[in-house]
This record gives sequence, structure tokens and C-alpha cells, in this order.
Amino acid sequence: MRVRSLIAAGRLVVILALAPASEAAGGAPAARATEATAFIRVRGDVRAEYTELFKEPREIHDVEIATGSGFVVSPAGYVLTNQHVIAGGEVTPPRGQTGVRMTLEVTKIEVVLPSESGGVRSFAASVEVVDPELDLAVLAVGAELPFLHMGDSDVLESGQPVTVWGFPFGGKLELGKTAAVEVPRVSTTRGLIGAIRTDDAGAPRYLQTDAAINPGSSGGPMLDADGFVVGLVELKLRGGVGIGFGIPINIVKDFLEAHGLGPSLPSRRLRAGGLQAVRGKRLSLALPDGMDDVSPHRLQCASGEAADEIALRVDRVFSPLALPRLESALLAGQAFESFASEPKAQARPVGFGDFQGLVGWARGGTAESGTRDVEYVIVDLGREKLVARYVGPTPAVAFNRGVLRASLHGLEAERLLTAEIQAPPAPRLEPVAVFGPAGPELPFPVGWVREPETGSASRKVPPPDAVVSASPDGDFTVSLRASWWRARPATPQDAAAARSPTRGAMGRPSYAFTGERLGVDYTTEGVFLALGDGLVQLEVDVPTAKRPFLQDLFTAWVKAASSGHGE
Repeated sequence: MRVRSLIAAGRLVVILALAPASEAAGGAPAARATEATAFIRVRGDVRAEYTELFKEPREIHDVEIATGSGFVVSPAGYVLTNQHVIAGGEVTPPRGQTGVRMTLEVTKIEVVLPSESGGVRSFAASVEVVDPELDLAVLAVGAELPFLHMGDSDVLESGQPVTVWGFPFGGKLELGKTAAVEVPRVSTTRGLIGAIRTDDAGAPRYLQTDAAINPGSSGGPMLDADGFVVGLVELKLRGGVGIGFGIPINIVKDFLEAHGLGPSLPSRRLRAGGLQAVRGKRLSLALPDGMDDVSPHRLQCASGEAADEIALRVDRVFSPLALPRLESALLAGQAFESFASEPKAQARPVGFGDFQGLVGWARGGTAESGTRDVEYVIVDLGREKLVARYVGPTPAVAFNRGVLRASLHGLEAERLLTAEIQAPPAPRLEPVAVFGPAGPELPFPVGWVREPETGSASRKVPPPDAVVSASPDGDFTVSLRASWWRARPATPQDAAAARSPTRGAMGRPSYAFTGERLGVDYTTEGVFLALGDGLVQLEVDVPTAKRPFLQDLFTAWVKAASSGHGE
């Protein structure tokens, strides 16, 4: 339903002065918005019917009856615009013409885009779908074209800068030309989001902006500062200087999906899921529909590994570092996945129940991964921290930013570090078939939490066939790790030397080294044992301050595992 105080910024309707009878005589992402902003020309027939007696109706055929703007949203050549840009129907007669009813019948729609050679490409367009209520239309041109990526209008805020692209007044702005202008040059105007206007249900319905919007601008894209489409230009306020409106791009996404065109978009849309507890990890998260935690580790949540999709990562770490320093480690790729952040990063403090946190986003990536965005939260649980983030290709994250932020901002967590080791634990061991029926049976501390891992002894030794670690239920900082190779890739002595040049306390098959992780000094000590035709590696990894508490347990573990197996 059109609000009466608003008029279409719209198409520029070309009304020919019809006198009474007695008085007659060019698919990849666009590098620039200019490549994908379309000039739309509507041709058709004009009919004038007079109310006075003895005046015959007049018709003019195949003339330009309107122009407007649009933009390409899909490599398949779909072009978005307003329904009123391409609609015919009854129009207001020229000033001074009374007693006449004028109608426009659309017979042809052209979509005109700049070409790589500097000229223009013109395409005959068909109307794919329209929605007069939303004032949206999709045109199909049957060609692969440069397209614009959509952003997420749900994350827009008042005061945010936007840019409007389009063709206001058609060719009338080409003032320096003496000849008629066939195709005008695209115009761009900058402004701010003045307000997000909602409907009766409280849902965003219009984006108010002070960017200049005029007849002919309708259907053009409204871009955010990063070049993603956040709105589709539609209206200007009658009599209101400098106030215009656009349709939020998420309404456009709903429209496209409702008509089966969602799969044609270059990015997949994620939907918000309900809050769910992640089993065994003492945290809850509203994962987007279709995304699941597949990590077997209680200190980590992780979704799939597809390089072209958004991935979830949550790490629980032991660190005394303040949240800004952990943020720096995340964005520099020092302690988590490779991610070299650009200077542009935005973060702010927030509360997560009883805990404090930091939320933000950044853009970066590597030469291998390409440009990627990360949406993240870091929650301070005391001596342990949660580093949760969604990482993915920049267009995919921009397309789904609202869902990703809502998911992260709803994170709930409890502490896992509830009973830190402060004295030597009793060396109570039990035999366990940790590697399955095909592997050797090894002793492990009674009551400790065991979980599978992945890893390698060193670059000089191939990855093991299986890895299992164990930690006390209330102290994940302490870890005993066992690795197994079915076929012995090296002698125990050579494997130990490859792991570290520093020999451990158990002779040549052993090793030791220290290092710093997120502000905590760690000691790692291990030994390699020959078991039949295979090889087993036993390793203790512990904060250096707790190393004395684990000495007796580690010695008993190695003795029990090596009993009867030679070196």
C-alpha cells in the first residue's frame, strides 16, 4: 500500500504533449558500481482519450515512455528495479491538459550497461517477477553480467554513510551536450542513514537517507561504505527537501527467495537457529540453520571446512591476557587460524551474563585464502577465555552479517577450569583400548576425560594413525597425549630427535622443550616407544608452574606403557 505522503522517486515518465486532433501536426563481481548499475529504458504506446464530444482518441506507438535505474544482482543476469519503473497504466496528463485520460502500454524494456570498451551494451529484458505491494521487479536479460554483492540491512544504524547510484532525470543532466543523449552517465550521491523506518509489526520497512534522490533514481542501488548493496532506492518525501527512502535489502532477499530466485544469488543465505547447548562443552550458541559443531574436542567448536563457506570456530583457552591482547593475537593470526587483519577493525565491550566480553569484526585474509571477514566475540571467564568467531569470504559474511552477530552475541558459557591441579595427583592408571581394536591397549589415568586429536610428532615424521589426549575433568590445562603409528616410521631415538633436539630425562628416545602460549609458559616432555611393528609417542603438556605436580604421574604412565614392549 503506497503511503500518500510519499511519491515515487521513480521513473522519469516521458509524457508527450498530445494536443487534440484539431491541433495535431553487459558474470563476475563488479569492480565498481558503475559496471553493474543499469539504465532502464521503457518503450511503449501512449493513448489519449478525450472526454469532450467529437474528439477521437489519439495514439502514438513505440516511443520512450519512461526511464529509471536498476542493478545486476546475479551472474545469471537478473536485474533488480522498482515495479513502478516498468509499469504502464494511467498517468497524470501534462499541465494544462484537462479533459483527457492518458494511458501507457509497455511493449519493450531495455537494460543498458557500460561495456568494457567504454561504450554501452543494450539488452532486451523480460519481466521475471513483480510485486506491486513491495514495489519490486526482477528483469532477466539472458546474459552473464558484472553484478553487485548484497550486504545485510539488519546491521544498519542511523548515521551510517551510504551512496546512491542511478540515473536521475534520465539524460536531462547532460547539460554540456548539444546533441540528444542516448544513454546518460550514472550519477552518485553520498549521504547518511537518517533512520530505519518500521512497519506496524516493528520490522524494518524503509531506509531514510539524506542522499539526493530524484525522478529516475528509482530502482538504483544504495551502497554501504564497503560497496555492498543495503537498499534499493524507491521514494522521496513530497515537499521534504533532501529526504528519500530505500527498500531494505533484506526485504529484497525475502522477495527473491519467495519467487525461487534465491539460488541464483552468489551468496547463500543463512537463517538464525534457536539457542542450543553444545554437548559436553559448557556453552550454548544459536547456530545458523544447517550449521553444526563437528569438533570432537571439548575445548573447541568447529563447523565444516569448505573454503568458500562461512566457518564457525570457538576456542576455550587458558590465558591471563587482557581481552584486547587476545584480540590482537586473533587478528594477527598468531595463535589461531591464519588471518592477517587489515587496519580496519571495529570492536566494543559488551556483557555476557556475569562475564565481560569484546565483540568486533575485521577484514583480512592471506594470499591463499583471499579476502575474508571475521565476526568475533572474546569472553573473559577469568583464567580461561572463549574466542568465538565466524570466518568466511567477505561477500558471504557481508550477506549474512546480522545472523552471525546475533549468534555470537547470544553466546552463553560456563567455566570448565573448576578444579586446577595444585598437588601431585595419585598415579592411578587403567588399561584402555584408546586406538580401537586394531591398536595397542595403553594405560590412562582413571577418571580423566579422553578425546581424539590430530597432530604430528614433527615435520620429519609422517602424521600418526591416531592420537588421543586425556585431561582432568576440572583442569584442561594439563594434558597427557598418546600417538600411534601402525608401521614404525623411524626409530624411537630418531623420532625424539626430530621432535626436539633437547633430550628428556628418559634417555635418547625422550625429548623436552618449553614455549609460551597466550601469556603462559608451557613445558612439553615426551618419549617414543617401539610397540611390535609400530611406534607410540607419550607426551605430557602442562603449564610450567604445574610441571612438578605431573612428574610422578608421567613417569608411572611411561613405565606402565613400556612394560613388556622393549625400548
